[in-house]
Amino acid sequence: MRHQHALMAQAKFAAESSGQFDEELVPRLSGYLHSLPSYRFGDGFGLRGKAPADSLTFSLVTNLLTIANKRPVARHEILEHIWSYLGKLSALVLSDNAAKVCEFVLPSLNGLFTALETSMFDFETRDFAAFVSYTSAFLSSETTDSIRKAIETIKQETNNSSSRKILVNYARESIVLSSNRVVLQVLTVKRNMIACLIRSSIKKTQQQSNGVSAQVGEFQVQGRRGHAFEYSSDDERPSLASTDDKVAATESNHALKSFDDIWALLLTTPVKITSTANQIDLTKTMRSEYIKSLQFFADMREFANELLEKGTVSHEFYYSEIMGISLQLATMASLYIHELDDVLLSHISQCLFNQVRSEEFWIHSAALDSSTVLGINFGETNKEMISLLQQFLTTSSPVFDGPDAAPLQERAVERLAQTLKHSNASEEAAMSTVYALLNIIYSHNAKDKIPAHAQSLLVQENVISAISKIAAVYKSEKITSLVVSMLAQRIRHHGSRLDSMIVVRLSSIALTGSQASFNDITQILSNLAKQSITDKTTSKNLSEAVNFSLLRIAKNINTRPEFYHSYMVTLLKLFAEKGLQIQSSNHASRRAHNKFNVLSAHLGALLPILAQLLSHKDFEPDVAPTKEDVKLFRDVWFHCILFEFVKDSLWAKEWSGAMQTIARKTPAFVSGGQSATSYLEGDLEYNSVLPRGIREDEKAHMRATLTSYLPGQAVVIKTLSSAKVVFLLSVYHVETLRSRQGNCSHILQYFTNTGVNDGGLSTCLESIADQVINVFISETQNSILAHSLSDETREQIRNLVIGCANRLKRVSGLATKWVHRMIASFPQLMCDKALLTLVLEISELLWLSCENELTDEYCPVYTFTSSMIDVTLSLPDSYPYRRELLAKFVDLTRKWIASAMANSPQEVDALLQEYLADSEKIHTGISRVHMGRTLAAQSGKDLTKNHNCFDSLANIPGALLDNSSVFFQEFSARRRYQGEIGGIENFARISTQQSGHVLQSQLPDLRENLQKMVQQVKNDEDISNKDLANALHRAVSAIVTLEKVEVDLVKMIAWIPIYLFTPDSLKIGTSVWNWLITEKPEVEKRLMTEIASGWEWACRNQKGLFSSLLDSENPFRVRMEYAPTDKKARQKSYKIASYLFGPHVIWIEFLSSRFQATRYRNRDIIDIVTRLLQLTFGSEHKMSTHPLAREGRFKLLVLGLRLLQSDRMEALVEYKLRSALYLSALSWFELSPRWSFGGNKMLSTTETRIMKEFAAALDQDKILLDSILSSIQANSEDKTAPGCAGYIFTEKLTRDGIVLKHTQSRRLLSLLTENELNRLSVWSTPLVQTGTNHVVNTQEKSYSDEAWRAMVRFAWGVSPSLALQLMTRFKNNAIPSEIGQLLAKDPFAAVHDSDAIQILLGEGTFRYSASQLKYLLFWKPVPSITAISYFQPAFHNNPMVLQYAMRSLEHSPVEVVFFYVPQIVQALRHDDLGYVEKYIMRAARVSQLFAHQIIWNMKANMFKDNKCESPDALKPTLDRIIDNIVNGLSGEAKNFYEREFAFFNQVTSISGTLMPLVKKTKPEKKKKIDEEMAKIVVDVGVYLPSNPEGVVVDIDKKSGRPLQSHAKTPFMATFKVRKTREESSLGKAIIKKGAQDGEEDAPKTYDVWQSAIFKVGDDCRQDVLAIQLIAVFKNIFTSVGLDLYLFPYRIVATAPGCGMIDVIPNSISRDQLGREKVNNLQDYFVTKYGGVDSIEYQKARNNFIQSVASYSVVSYLLQFKDRHNGNIMIDDDGHVIHIDFGFILDISPGGNINFESSPFKLTSEMIQIMGSSVEDQGYRWFCELCVKAFLASRPYAEQIMQLVALMLESGLPCFRGETIKRMRSRFQLDRSERSAAEFILERVDESYLNKRTVLYDSFQKATNGIPY
Repeated sequence: MRHQHALMAQAKFAAESSGQFDEELVPRLSGYLHSLPSYRFGDGFGLRGKAPADSLTFSLVTNLLTIANKRPVARHEILEHIWSYLGKLSALVLSDNAAKVCEFVLPSLNGLFTALETSMFDFETRDFAAFVSYTSAFLSSETTDSIRKAIETIKQETNNSSSRKILVNYARESIVLSSNRVVLQVLTVKRNMIACLIRSSIKKTQQQSNGVSAQVGEFQVQGRRGHAFEYSSDDERPSLASTDDKVAATESNHALKSFDDIWALLLTTPVKITSTANQIDLTKTMRSEYIKSLQFFADMREFANELLEKGTVSHEFYYSEIMGISLQLATMASLYIHELDDVLLSHISQCLFNQVRSEEFWIHSAALDSSTVLGINFGETNKEMISLLQQFLTTSSPVFDGPDAAPLQERAVERLAQTLKHSNASEEAAMSTVYALLNIIYSHNAKDKIPAHAQSLLVQENVISAISKIAAVYKSEKITSLVVSMLAQRIRHHGSRLDSMIVVRLSSIALTGSQASFNDITQILSNLAKQSITDKTTSKNLSEAVNFSLLRIAKNINTRPEFYHSYMVTLLKLFAEKGLQIQSSNHASRRAHNKFNVLSAHLGALLPILAQLLSHKDFEPDVAPTKEDVKLFRDVWFHCILFEFVKDSLWAKEWSGAMQTIARKTPAFVSGGQSATSYLEGDLEYNSVLPRGIREDEKAHMRATLTSYLPGQAVVIKTLSSAKVVFLLSVYHVETLRSRQGNCSHILQYFTNTGVNDGGLSTCLESIADQVINVFISETQNSILAHSLSDETREQIRNLVIGCANRLKRVSGLATKWVHRMIASFPQLMCDKALLTLVLEISELLWLSCENELTDEYCPVYTFTSSMIDVTLSLPDSYPYRRELLAKFVDLTRKWIASAMANSPQEVDALLQEYLADSEKIHTGISRVHMGRTLAAQSGKDLTKNHNCFDSLANIPGALLDNSSVFFQEFSARRRYQGEIGGIENFARISTQQSGHVLQSQLPDLRENLQKMVQQVKNDEDISNKDLANALHRAVSAIVTLEKVEVDLVKMIAWIPIYLFTPDSLKIGTSVWNWLITEKPEVEKRLMTEIASGWEWACRNQKGLFSSLLDSENPFRVRMEYAPTDKKARQKSYKIASYLFGPHVIWIEFLSSRFQATRYRNRDIIDIVTRLLQLTFGSEHKMSTHPLAREGRFKLLVLGLRLLQSDRMEALVEYKLRSALYLSALSWFELSPRWSFGGNKMLSTTETRIMKEFAAALDQDKILLDSILSSIQANSEDKTAPGCAGYIFTEKLTRDGIVLKHTQSRRLLSLLTENELNRLSVWSTPLVQTGTNHVVNTQEKSYSDEAWRAMVRFAWGVSPSLALQLMTRFKNNAIPSEIGQLLAKDPFAAVHDSDAIQILLGEGTFRYSASQLKYLLFWKPVPSITAISYFQPAFHNNPMVLQYAMRSLEHSPVEVVFFYVPQIVQALRHDDLGYVEKYIMRAARVSQLFAHQIIWNMKANMFKDNKCESPDALKPTLDRIIDNIVNGLSGEAKNFYEREFAFFNQVTSISGTLMPLVKKTKPEKKKKIDEEMAKIVVDVGVYLPSNPEGVVVDIDKKSGRPLQSHAKTPFMATFKVRKTREESSLGKAIIKKGAQDGEEDAPKTYDVWQSAIFKVGDDCRQDVLAIQLIAVFKNIFTSVGLDLYLFPYRIVATAPGCGMIDVIPNSISRDQLGREKVNNLQDYFVTKYGGVDSIEYQKARNNFIQSVASYSVVSYLLQFKDRHNGNIMIDDDGHVIHIDFGFILDISPGGNINFESSPFKLTSEMIQIMGSSVEDQGYRWFCELCVKAFLASRPYAEQIMQLVALMLESGLPCFRGETIKRMRSRFQLDRSERSAAEFILERVDESYLNKRTVLYDSFQKATNGIPY
């Protein structure tokens, strides 16, 4: 035995080795194999009772085949040895030694054949031929007789020989060694070999078709067992299990690893056999084997019949196995050579219909499989095989009544379906077969009660199974629908047995079809389940079958997760409906609902089914449920309460597990979420589940039960309705069950719903919630006692902590209470790192939400995310609530941490330090405050490790006792040593460590890394902040550590952040600069020198403050756009500006800090700063004029003033520095006044603080000039001056002259700074608050007129622009008078400032001579609209003025002038010299779009009336210009013009075709419009006049809609317009790649469906003017960064009385809402966006406020009237948009009776949305935005009035005299900013609930039916 094991081990080693010993081991193993016959085995047995010869042969052959597969070179040799050994055994069989045959030969043959079967070696065709040759002797009668004789001889022996023992031992294991077994094994190996050949053929085919090798590998056959003794006798047969799983595996990965895999493939897929080199010989051999196998089948069949007649059938004959294998072998051989004869088909038919014994499952299975393989691979036999299989199933046969009936039936129906699927007709054949089978059911329509029809029942069962299997295999909706429909119709037309089978079969196909068929099947099952209650004839079998089917689907539905929800809804509805049926039955029989009975059991049986469905882990119906889901679950639990399934009873215990599962996945019984609105009261009281006739004793019982659960709410419970009692009982049981399973936080969802605010419900729910928490705490205590706090428990506490920061105050309060209770119960919870980090990070998020008020007050951010803990908080826009929430949470956090510290101080100490380390690089706030880190540090500071020590020291007066020094010492030590170790590891990793010189050896790598980074920056490559910080910190560490200063490293450390020039790079840079200077003071001078050089580089290269990229432009100088306000674009503008100026702000803070640190100790640094400031102030002309540049510019000025006061400079240096500083400061005031940009309150505060610092520093500025190194003595007249006053420093100025000049400059600066502070004060606090001390214009009021004149003269001497801006800033008549005189004296001095033109030309009343006007030839151009106004008669066609106006117009790009087309056309009225016409012709040649637009506008102005009866005086001029423009077109421009106007005329002509139908109905008009639109063909490049920036690519030809009109025919149509998104190169140029938002990835072109209204008979020109003015205001607001919204939609007048109006998308009028019975806007907002507390509502409210504020101010300034609800739109985002401007400026409805006297419309419903009262935040925002909108508009009043003035002669009805005068008065230009703010607030108060507005709305309702 030992030798046997050693030999087998050696064989296994050889097979598993890598091949290095194969040359030695293969001959040795082959020798062992050949020497086996001479080996003496003794009397023992091998492994598991096998004979030693069997085990050894199997081991040697198996391992030799493994080696042959691994080493192809040894393949032939190994196989030859195996075949040779096979021949040797063949010879031994014929010997007369019976003992040898039984003891060795038969076991060895068994081992050899088993090895060949199971290895499934990659046999080739020659191997098959060799095997056939070598085994032919074993199939001869001589050999079989010899084996039979030997066995008989041994059996007859009386002694217990080893040979006899072997035979007996094998027989005991159901393995009978016999001649037939040898035949069976030979046939099986042949079959498997052919399978290998087929596999090789498939592989070659795949290689040829795919170009890749198929994944076909070595495999083990499972048809014949390699280790026979491991299997039972039944399993000894080849595998014939269902092919479903194997086919799926085979198709999914193409891995044919066993015979069963290949057989399964043949059962489902036709294969093509490729030819081989020796195909002819192989075909001959294969044909021979085909014939032999059929002969074996016939002989064995005959032999079996003889045995049956004799009654001597025994397993030793293996007749059924041989017959089955013979069929498979013949089938595969036939397939391989692709030849088929009738003999094989005949044998198959005999097996199916003339079987030897009905119980021979193996023969039937082989025949069924073979018929399918042949039917699939031989198309001509397909129909025959289908018919054969169908006949087999529909023929009465005893085989279907035996022990193997069920698997045989399953196999037969599967084979029929598979054969059908591969028929030529496929689906048609399947449908035909289904119908044929259904007809068979009809023909056997009998009840199963009649015994005579038992076989008929079996046939019907077969048919039902076959039909369902066909549907399952085909997965065709058509077939499945037919099968489901037909089978469903047969239910209850047979006995219960067939009905049950139909039900079960329906469930088997439920998950194989579509959603529709699945729904049909589940609905059928549901209906049957309900019938079990109402129909007493329903059998128990059918009910059980229904429940079984429902459960089966629930178990397996995870294969089709898309069906989860629909099935859940079906089950929930079924439960509810069955419950109602039972209630009805109980009511009829007067039984109590809560008494268990048989009907209750029917309902309870559904609980395990529902639980099974909900048990799938990937199904979470409790997450984001629909309202229907909530109601259905609520109904289910109501039934559970009513039927007392929740109580401890026998049945309830049976279902307790199911109840727990259902409770775990049940959603809250109220709708939650951010948009939660609820009508819970109505839902409960009118719930159909709750019985109306519930008995009083039952009500009392439920009330008593609830009281027992909530004893503290007994009084409240008495007042509750029974519906609410059931609701509360349901909540109690669900949530307590859920809590016991570790989920207590779910209860919070109830309080997010407004419906629970009912007093009774609310208090009871809170009591239930308290009990839920108590249950959770109790369960958690048990876990803690077992030291096993689960992750689920931590998750619940985490959810509750997050709930503490909920947007709803009630939820926050409850969560806080419960968390506090848990912390009190388990103070060690805060010792958990995740929870401690959570509370600290939530504190930080709450701080960021409060910080948002300072950064963008009017555009709240609603969500705040921490990547550190993966939590997002959604918070309301109420800043007071945010502040309250922060204060409360911070206080609680400190208490929680303190509680944990009391128990585990050292653990908490370590966790706090770890948090500080981890959160270092995650801070996202703009301020320097990180609330989480602050709390961590404060908690560490408060930590006292030795209470007694501190207590004893507490009595020492003045002692500051805390533990902060220890805490931060430990923190610093950790960070330090972590850094040391990390640095060592990093250095060691980068290069080889040199003993004692690690750092020095790393310098080359460090230097190379920095040089590489410098090059990357110069190449404009992206460098992450992390890489930058790492590189700079490592470099500084090295410099600090090394004794020698590495100058080149210092230089790169200075320059890399500067070269990058981003806010982040300068933050990192200044940080490491400070670190380096602090740690290595000797480097400071060198570093500061490099930094100063970097500053000079930034100035020279126009970086940051020295960049002109964002210089402010007058909105009238840039392109105006007709588009809604883009909030994202506004935010991006602010981001770009912050990104541009941020680096310099950070840099200046660093310089200021260094100056303060070194002012008393380092002269060199002071000199560097001085030089730097001189350079800066001398470059003031380069500095940006953007409003956000104010902070940086004045910080530099403050630094300069402090330097002047702290350093005793040489007089000349002091003079030059101060002069440059004052000039630089005054250069800011040369610009038009700038408001703070955007809604950043923090920025506004910062700017105010810096301006105050500047004012204070300016006031303290003392002029010394007393340190003189060189000078020139003044003339004798000045010698009396004291001190050094008689010395000239520069510019021939004495010291007194310089002092005088600087004093005047300082006075002027002080005056201007005061004004700037007043402006900033008004902007930051626009609402006048009682008791607030505002900045007062004290200096301004102290100036007399003469003082003002003197100040103006001095300012003019500094800069004429500065003097001109005095007129803008200060309201004093002396200022413009003095400027006028100065301008008359020296016009040339002001030619660079276009604002001077306003004084020079005035209103056309010339005070200046022609010699002075000649300077207009050099003057800076004015904006386009101003230039157009100079063509008016007021300027008397002065040639100089006209040339200047023409030059200004041509200076502006055509796309800018494009906006003023209506004004240009009107300017033609007085174009006597042809300048305007000349410009039009030039512009038309430059821009085709301009040409088109001006032609349309000219056509619209040709007549005074809409009927074209009264021509305008301008018509001849317009006709001539149009002709000239058109005639001047040629080539593509001409074609474009013709295409565009032909297209538009074709569209507008539809109105003309509608005129005959003007009195017809809308459907008739609609039909005509559709007919006309169908004729329109969209040509290439055409566009809508209202959308010149896009091209029309399609028309919705069914979108035409006639609009309401009495005598006109307007209509609406929809077009697809393709637009190109303009890329902002400016943003890309400023913001580095790494900081981009990703919006640049958006596609460049996009399509929009644009609806437009085409009007005929209505003059649209007044609407055009109104929209044009709205667009102006929108662009003004955008230029200031105001959070206001306007939508200047497009209107184009194209002809007299004709025009086109863009429809505002996604909007509805307030009038239409009223017609839809929306009586209040608040109700509409709540319905559309959710409750007032929801985020979506608050977003919409904010949009509403911003739009109402902007339209209110515009409505007042432009006097929009007729503001009834039909003219006010509301879009999907909540914006208000005004339309229809028939009454503006001077006219109003009703003959100008001024019915609407209110400045603008501000109704009660508007205020209600803004807030419940005028004290609310929303209304305050509205008022503030109104003020800011008014203040932002005033500086551009003149240009706005110019735009209107140019239209005065257009004939528009809105002009009735003194239009401009009245408009000017509305702007209140003579008021200061504070006074103007007060004025507009008065207008707001005047509009608030104005009675005239209400009366006008009432009038409109009465006269026009417009609701309000």
